[in-house]
Amino acid sequence: MGMFDWYRPAGDFECPLCHVALREWQGKDGPNFLCVWQQGCGAMFDQDVPEECRFAPEFVASERLPERFTIYSYDCDRHRVAATCRTIDGVWVETFIDSVFDLETRREALTKSR
Repeated sequence: MGMFDWYRPAGDFECPLCHVALREWQGKDGPNFLCVWQQGCGAMFDQDVPEECRFAPEFVASERLPERFTIYSYDCDRHRVAATCRTIDGVWVETFIDSVFDLETRREALTKSR
């Protein structure tokens, strides 16, 4: 399994089909060092690693998310939910669910374009 980052979007999200609460989000569009990003912040919020493995503060302060990125929740047992996020001037400002993948049929169950 490859590395990824953790994401904390603002507000509460749920699977649009099952209404299961979506609490944990992961993505691979950041630096992929188990960083924790929080919506509303420009820089990395935290790092989910032991203290001795953390990056130098200079590195943390310099990392930014791309203008658009995708995050995924695996909280729903029936669906994989994807959300598109947007930054302005390096600050994460928007998150919206744009697709749901049905694990049983192995097909897109819902796709929204924005």
